[in-house]
Parts: sequence; structure tokens; C-alpha cells
Amino acid sequence: MTLALQFYDVLKFFHVLLALVWVGGAVILQVFAELALRSPMPGRAAAFAKEADFIGMKIFTPASILLLGVGLWLVHKGHWGYHFWTVGGLVGFAVSFVVGAGFLGPQAGKLATLIEANGPDAAVVKARVRTIVSIARVDTAILLAVVFLMATKLGQ
Repeated sequence: MTLALQFYDVLKFFHVLLALVWVGGAVILQVFAELALRSPMPGRAAAFAKEADFIGMKIFTPASILLLGVGLWLVHKGHWGYHFWTVGGLVGFAVSFVVGAGFLGPQAGKLATLIEANGPDAAVVKARVRTIVSIARVDTAILLAVVFLMATKLGQ
């Protein structure tokens, strides 16, 4: 029995850790989104949206970029090649990144303006939060599909 770690094993650990942060965080955010949308507390949905925006920008974005870099490094170091599961993972990453940067991020900024103009409990604010959460749910499903591809190495 050997206890020695290879550099590849360390890379794989960080890849999995970053995926846990990004994908696990996205799943947990969905739970908190539902709780916030159902909450009778005034302004809770708007406050959640602001918190989720912070998490997306300060935690998910750096984690996802590092995840991609470490993943590409693993493909090269492990001589995996670009099979269905690696290409599918890259496509899923790209779609999720575009949804985050192209829709979720800008919507958070628009939501802040909407809250300032109408108040945190306005129907238009709650409707916008629901729309953002719905798109984020689709994004989370894409991320879970990528995890499935990575875990099963489908098509190899």
C-alpha cells in the first residue's frame, strides 16, 4: 500500500473541490431562493437576489474559471483527449458561463434599479426575481448534467 500522492491527484482534488463549490452552491442557492420567495418577511426576495448576486460574482465566477483551467490541465496531464464527456463538459461550462455573464449578472443590476424605483416588495420586483430564479434553475440543471458526464465519463 502506498500513500504517495501524484500531482495529478492533487489537481483532481482541486477540480472536484471547485465543482463542489460552484455546483453545490448553485443547488443550495435554489433552496434558499424558494425559501426567500415564500417568505412573509418584507423585502426577503429582494435581499436574497442581492445576496445571490454577490455569491455569483465573488464565489461562482472565480471558482468556475479556476475549475475550467484545472479541468483542461487534467485533460492534458491525464492524456484524456476530447471525448464526448469532455466536450460535453466544455459545452455545458460555456452555456452556463454565458447564462451567468449574459443574463444573470445583468439582470441583477437591473433588479437593483427596479428595487430602488419601486421598493423591495413591489410585484414587479418579485416577478423579476422569479424570472431570474427560473433561469438559474435551468442553469443549475445544466451544471448537474455536466457533473453526470464527468462522473460517468460517458462516451469513453
